[in-house]
Amino acid sequence: MIPTRGWQLGIVTWVSRVVVAEFVPSGSTASVLHQWCEVFAEGQRHLSGTAPTATALMEMIEAEDNSADVWRWIARDGGTDEVLGIAQARRNSAEPDLAEFRMYVTPHAQRRGVGRALAELAEVDIAGFGVRRIRVTALVGSAAEHFLGSFDGHRVLLRLANQVQHLSPPTAHSARPGYRIVSWRNRTPDELVHSFSEALNRLLDAPGAELQMPERNWGADEVRSWEQKMTGGSQVLLVCCAVDDSVGEVAAATVVTVDEHDSTHASQHDTVVLPQHRGHGLARWVKEQQASVLAAEFPSLRRIYTTVNAENHPMLTVNRSLGYQTVAERILVEIRRVESALHKPR
Repeated sequence: MIPTRGWQLGIVTWVSRVVVAEFVPSGSTASVLHQWCEVFAEGQRHLSGTAPTATALMEMIEAEDNSADVWRWIARDGGTDEVLGIAQARRNSAEPDLAEFRMYVTPHAQRRGVGRALAELAEVDIAGFGVRRIRVTALVGSAAEHFLGSFDGHRVLLRLANQVQHLSPPTAHSARPGYRIVSWRNRTPDELVHSFSEALNRLLDAPGAELQMPERNWGADEVRSWEQKMTGGSQVLLVCCAVDDSVGEVAAATVVTVDEHDSTHASQHDTVVLPQHRGHGLARWVKEQQASVLAAEFPSLRRIYTTVNAENHPMLTVNRSLGYQTVAERILVEIRRVESALHKPR
C-alpha cells in the first residue's frame, strides 16, 4: 500500500500497511469485535490500572445498540488483518460540542503511525457531528502525554492519581453514633433511592468534578438508569452507605464495581458525604466497610483501584489512612479546534 497523509476513500484511510476505518460493532463479526474490545481493555488497564474484560465490554457495547452519540474506529494490519489500534469518542450529554476520546494502540504497533492515522480519521468524522472539543487522559511521562502536548489548542485540565488498595483481612467492626451501614448489590432499595439520588447529585462538590461529569439533578428514575448502565455486561455494582438513623436517609455512600469474569480486582468509582454530615469521618467509614463487604462477597478479590484528583486533598487523606498507594499519575487534556488540531502538531 502507498504511504499517504490522510487520503480517504469513503470511510477508509490507508497509511502504509495500516487500514483505518469506522467501526460499527453490529456490522462486525464476533471475532473482530472481541479483538477490538481486547485492545480497548488492555489500553484502559494500562492507563488506569483496571478495566472490564473484553467479554464484558462486548456485552456492554451490544447493549448500547449503536448509540448515535458514540463513534468508534479500528486500525488493522493490511496484510494479516490483525487489530493494531482502536479509538472511541463519546459525546458529552450536557455539552454537545464536547466528546470524551480514547485511543489505544497495541505495544508492537506503536510508532508505526497507527495513532496518527486513527486520529486523522476520527477528526474528520466527529467534526462532522458538531464536536469541537475532545478530552483525553494520558499517563504522565508517557509517549501519549508527549503526543497530546504537540497539538495546538491543548490544555491540561486536571492531574489525577491512580491509586490501589491491597485488601487485607477485614478490620474489626467500627461504629459511628447515629448512623448505620447499609449495603446492596445492583439495585438501590426503594426506601433509599431518593436520598441516594441526592448523594449522587453532590458528587459535583468534589474538586474538578465538573470537568469529569455533567451537571445533574437526579431523582429515582435517573438512579435506575444509572444502575442499568453500571451493571452492563458482567459488572456487579456494590454500594455501601451510611444511613442517618434519625431520618432513615443516606448520609454518605461509596460505589464499586466488580467484573464477574475477573473478580480479582474492583473499581472504586465515587465516594460522597452530604454536606450536613461532613466532619464525622463517614467517608473513611463507608470505604472501610465496603472493603469488608468486598472481601466477604468476592474471596478472590485482591486489589481495589481508584482515581483521585490530585487537588482533592481530603479524599487523598482518607485513602492514605486506608492504605491506598499512588502507583501512577495521569493528566486530563482538552483539545479545541478539533478540525485542525488532531493532525497538525506544532
